[in-house]
Amino acid sequence: MEPHACSSTETDFISQRCSIITEDSEDQQLLCGYGRCTPRWLQRFHTTRWLLVVLGICSFVQSFVVNAIFPVDLSTLERRFHMTSTQTGIISSWYDFAVLLAVFPVCNWGNAGHKGRWIGIGTFLMGLGSFVCMLPHYISSPYHVEEENETASDYGQCVYRDESAFMCDVENSKPSSFLNPYFLLFVLGQTLHGFGATPLFSLGTAYIDENISQNTSPLYLAINAAVTAVGPVIGLFIGGYLLNFYIDFDRVDTSKLPLKDSSDPRWLGAWWIGFLVSAVCGIITAFPILSFAHELPEAKKHRAKDVNQVHAVSQVDDNDMILKGNIRYLPKAIWNILRNPTFVTCIVLGIFDSIILNGFAAFMPKIIEAVLSTTPAKASYLSSVVIFAAAAGVLFGGAFIKYFNLQVGGMLKMIFACQLLSLLLTGCFLLQCPARDFVGINLSYRNERIRGGAKDLISNCNSACSCKAEWSPVCHEATGNAFYSACFAGCTTKMENNTSIYWTNCSCLSEFFGVNELDILDDSLRQGFCEIQCGVSMWIFLVLLFFCTVASFASGIPSQQIMLRVVPFQQRALGIGVHWSFLRLLGFIPGGILFGMMIDTACLKWQESCGSKQSCLVYDPYRLSWTIMAVAIVCKLVSILATILGYMTYRPNDLDNGLSVETTDSRGPLSLTVNDDRPVSESSNFEHRSFNR
Repeated sequence: MEPHACSSTETDFISQRCSIITEDSEDQQLLCGYGRCTPRWLQRFHTTRWLLVVLGICSFVQSFVVNAIFPVDLSTLERRFHMTSTQTGIISSWYDFAVLLAVFPVCNWGNAGHKGRWIGIGTFLMGLGSFVCMLPHYISSPYHVEEENETASDYGQCVYRDESAFMCDVENSKPSSFLNPYFLLFVLGQTLHGFGATPLFSLGTAYIDENISQNTSPLYLAINAAVTAVGPVIGLFIGGYLLNFYIDFDRVDTSKLPLKDSSDPRWLGAWWIGFLVSAVCGIITAFPILSFAHELPEAKKHRAKDVNQVHAVSQVDDNDMILKGNIRYLPKAIWNILRNPTFVTCIVLGIFDSIILNGFAAFMPKIIEAVLSTTPAKASYLSSVVIFAAAAGVLFGGAFIKYFNLQVGGMLKMIFACQLLSLLLTGCFLLQCPARDFVGINLSYRNERIRGGAKDLISNCNSACSCKAEWSPVCHEATGNAFYSACFAGCTTKMENNTSIYWTNCSCLSEFFGVNELDILDDSLRQGFCEIQCGVSMWIFLVLLFFCTVASFASGIPSQQIMLRVVPFQQRALGIGVHWSFLRLLGFIPGGILFGMMIDTACLKWQESCGSKQSCLVYDPYRLSWTIMAVAIVCKLVSILATILGYMTYRPNDLDNGLSVETTDSRGPLSLTVNDDRPVSESSNFEHRSFNR
């Protein structure tokens, strides 16, 4: 007998399985529709391709709000509702905490139920969560812009003021508190986002995988992941564009505001519109997925030709009670998964990747804004480079697996290569744009670099000015140095044209530059931030960051495929739930909080009111970059080590009911006699890719 020829026993076994499929199809028709409403024209959409489209739209909505609108709006939310980056980091991570709470009930009961209905209800909950996140805009009073021209003679210049006239504003000087009602509303919204997204990314993955062949699964899941990655791209552009609209344009007359445009540091954009869009989209997209049957018509035919790559220690009999979904056997079922060393490898990989990816994604625009010394709106546009890279990475990973027909061993090798490449490219954070120089914060009034905590906005040149602690930077364009405000620069004269506001007669300029040098330089200050000329460093940073992200996300699809292949078919949804639980508990949740704390430690100047810290005004980009790079290197090294151990401990189940032959390398991929989606008659012509030997 030829090595790859099917025996009569194997042929009889496949025929028996196919006859069972035919009987099942006759007993139960799998139709698309709502209840008894199953029109014939609707059945043309009851295919795996349309399932992929609908699930992709649901994933798009989820990533649009969670991975784009929230990160883009973080800086605005901190300033509007007086929150620190630690608090916004908790809000970001609370989504993952909600997923952690919901994942086991959803996977245990949803796996035995109608996956489409679970996903549809979850998508509706996500829309409701976005609506809750929008509420703080409407229940709070309109944003109060600190006006400079409170009186005809006081327009923010250096002048003696009665300090009792600007005593602590109780409403606007509340310290950052975890009992802040707006903070709690965002937490509630993120809870609904998390509960709603849990069926989508646990049951949804299994829903796709069990309705297509093993050979096609990597490409389909990669396409779904790429569509998910497109959500943040669109969200970043839309979110950045919406920040150019004034926050309360629907409630106040913007023509009467003391603001020119979004370049004014006091400007706050319309953050809430993004949540409104996602709320409407989430509710609408919930209905199409509800129309799919619990299983597509071709699903069982694909399963009849699937091959067994389950790790030997996790192989169980089909009649084992741990596969029946009974809650009493849940601990035993979980233990059967966790004693699988290859599955544990996927968990470790996911944990340390998610610490970096979720932490960076949550604060991506904010980090790029600090590292590249740019504006929030421009940072949101530049952040799209990372999202495009993520989409390219998952597509590359899925296509690579399909082209080379990788099995578990080959996918572990691929993960090792991707992790090593991303580790090398992490050095991109050594490139930064020049930091913004603020006199009194990181430069003294004598033009000396400030080290440590010797910051002081008060100097001899402005000691008699009675300046308010209002953040309104002014820039000396000739040198790129900025002052906290015109008052702290000792300016007494204000000039205004159609585009900008300028200040002259600034006493602190002569102290900073010296009288002789000031005669040569421009003696005026422009209202707003200084434009930082980064040059080629910015583009090199973005290119390296792009390929670093591609390499990181390219390992995601093989890791997901390994997770689905090394556990029994009936335990896939539970395996996904266990995987997501560990990722949420040890990766995503601490990742967001860790990055929030790292960003706070890089703060040079806090906005303070009545002695309490509120939000950060100026960051140290050098300290921030080095901290992020150090954390990324540690996480990547652990991931590489875990991949090596996973490859060394992988022991495939060598017998698949007579449909597979014994592998020559028990640590490597299987040598199979039946290809995933080819008829048995073609199996003898199957040629193994050299990559898998």
